[in-house]
Amino acid sequence: MKSSFMQDTAVWNKIEDMVQKTLQLQKKGLICLDGDFVPSVHYPPITQYDLMDDERFYEGYTLPADGRVDLYLHFPFCQQHCTFCHYPGLVGPQLEEKKRYLGYIEREMDLSLQRLGVEKFRPRSILLGGGTPTFMPPEMLRKYLEMIAKRIDLDSVRQYNVDLDPNSLLGPDGIERLKIMKDLGVTRLTIGVQSFNDKILKKMNRPHNAAQALESIENTVRHGMKVNIEFIYGYPGQTLENWLETVDMACNTPTDEIQLYRLKVKAYGDFQGHILHEREKDPNAIPDFETTMRMKAAAIELMRTYGYKENLRRVYTRDKKNISQYAYNQCCNLYDQLGFGLTGFSSLRDRFCINPQTFEEYYRRIDEGHLPLNRGLVRSPEQEMRWSIVLPMKNMWMIKQKFQDINGVSFDECFRTKVDRLIKYGLIEDTGRKVRLTELGAFVADEVVEQFNACEYLPFPREAYADGPLNPYLDNTSADAHASFAK
Repeated sequence: MKSSFMQDTAVWNKIEDMVQKTLQLQKKGLICLDGDFVPSVHYPPITQYDLMDDERFYEGYTLPADGRVDLYLHFPFCQQHCTFCHYPGLVGPQLEEKKRYLGYIEREMDLSLQRLGVEKFRPRSILLGGGTPTFMPPEMLRKYLEMIAKRIDLDSVRQYNVDLDPNSLLGPDGIERLKIMKDLGVTRLTIGVQSFNDKILKKMNRPHNAAQALESIENTVRHGMKVNIEFIYGYPGQTLENWLETVDMACNTPTDEIQLYRLKVKAYGDFQGHILHEREKDPNAIPDFETTMRMKAAAIELMRTYGYKENLRRVYTRDKKNISQYAYNQCCNLYDQLGFGLTGFSSLRDRFCINPQTFEEYYRRIDEGHLPLNRGLVRSPEQEMRWSIVLPMKNMWMIKQKFQDINGVSFDECFRTKVDRLIKYGLIEDTGRKVRLTELGAFVADEVVEQFNACEYLPFPREAYADGPLNPYLDNTSADAHASFAK
């Protein structure tokens, strides 16, 4: 690691200042008293929806005027289940089940095309996630990507990303998978490295070591694709020192983007990962809140010395053009996105739905000739207003004119007490055209934007927060959102 970084007193004073400010915000009610958090990835939060079928969900919906969408396809199979993972899925070879599942994905895409009345999708971006979408024999991967290619206008795609594990990019089969993906339009790989410390990787139950992760990055670059690598902090066994060693190694790889995720112990979706059991066995194994915040602050400053800055929330790049277009389109531009597969979700301009978490229900709904969504909602005007604040403000910024175009009212008329308070405490700033998080606000982004969640959708009860001026339950009624909602 750079000795100049470790010895820079000014930098470490800045790190400590950020940590202490965060602890003060906790005392003021912004952050849960026990330091727990829920990632703010959608609004209302994912899975907190009533039962819904495809007929009701798509009633009155039409594609955007330009016909463009973003696509997500989920593949719920892995070599083994990581202790931190909160997604349901199957482990081991499962070749017959994979063939069956891919057949149903194909049928789901065809049902969607039929429902929307188009011959092909025109995606801005595509994301294949999981699970591990490449955890299959190369020839099966080729057929999967060819199936997708037949149903899309590939010329419309600006970025085609696959989330995967390092293992699937190693050896002769790994090289063959890279060639197949390159040939069929994939432009970017997100590699779940998670750590460069072999002891931590073992605790995570990852199917690779640090050397293999480095080899997978080099193989990807050699085949001409962009690389994004992901890491988790606040994990059992991590210390500030070994965490910064991982970050330093990451900055010295030929990667285009680095993502940092804080460990989430309790599930925020339908499936509880094994990490909760690990904490119950040894509550002291996981770094405490203050230490975890110090890990985050120090990682940000270390990456800054290598030229990385946060160009999308928790996403660090040297060049802004290397951020995830899928995330940017959905969360910042609020563009329509369609999801396929088990637990896949669709986020459209005034509605949201999610697919089942069990294979049996997913298959059954498709066999009955229906799109397999089972929960969702068409947002009310108030929900739409809150949605159009939470997603863009967290991830980059909220443009006032776009807010007004969506909601028909000026942002300056909404949440005035709450907005003024967040400005007062240095968490957001209003430039006149945009409202965005400050450096401090970005550091605690999830908690800041959750100030705009309706009380029924806040992640913790009121008593879980300090009774201070930033308790999210304050000034949070329909009337606070906008006077018209109080009528």
